[in-house]
Amino acid sequence: MTVFLIEKSLTGICSALFYAFTERITPDSVLSRDNFTQNFTDRYIEIKNDGEKARRVLRALTKYGEEHVSERIKICLLSCEDNAVKIAFDYAYLTLSQRRDVSNFLADKRVSDFDFTVKKVMSENHRLKGFIRFKETANGILYAPCSPDNDITELLCPHFVQRLSNVPFIIHDVKRNKAGVSDGKRFKIMTTETDAILNLSGDEKKWETLWKNYYRAVNIKERKNKKQQDNLMPVRYRKFLPETYE
Repeated sequence: MTVFLIEKSLTGICSALFYAFTERITPDSVLSRDNFTQNFTDRYIEIKNDGEKARRVLRALTKYGEEHVSERIKICLLSCEDNAVKIAFDYAYLTLSQRRDVSNFLADKRVSDFDFTVKKVMSENHRLKGFIRFKETANGILYAPCSPDNDITELLCPHFVQRLSNVPFIIHDVKRNKAGVSDGKRFKIMTTETDAILNLSGDEKKWETLWKNYYRAVNIKERKNKKQQDNLMPVRYRKFLPETYE
């Protein structure tokens, strides 16, 4: 079995596509070189990023694919699925080999898998926008810990840059030791190996109490529907929601 080892990025995908078409090799699998388990019966080909070749492939993808094909590939690569890299590669490979927009070819498993993965990432991004809870620090910076299934910090940040209107904030993905840091106008993604030590503002406890009181007020014990609650407010997100603290 032939396996491509690439960087998990759009540039990595495009570099691998260039190699596949020029060398006339269709890989059986495509894996991130930072996270794979070696099988001694497989043939591994490590493909390094090549900016110029990747740009040539990206121009072709933009020409033949749907309007936002490159952005959708990036979103697919944010998925927590182990085969996300191969899903993105297969979809882009099909687009180039067909020289047309294949986004409606849902009968093809390569397309349906790609479409499902993108929608799953975007669904969590949409849902988590409502579950992010910021804490106000003493210096006025808002801090929000989270632990999403998918690597969506870079998708969340633009929403809150616009929503918070010039207020600096940090969204900390504690699962991946990653943080989106914003000065209120722009943001950048950083890695961190340390736990956050917060000096909260004097009003923060009041806000948390307000959230808890609101949560209790809208809950009608006689109409408790745990199945619906777990569906609309997944248990895995609740550890970061002050209103659900017991």
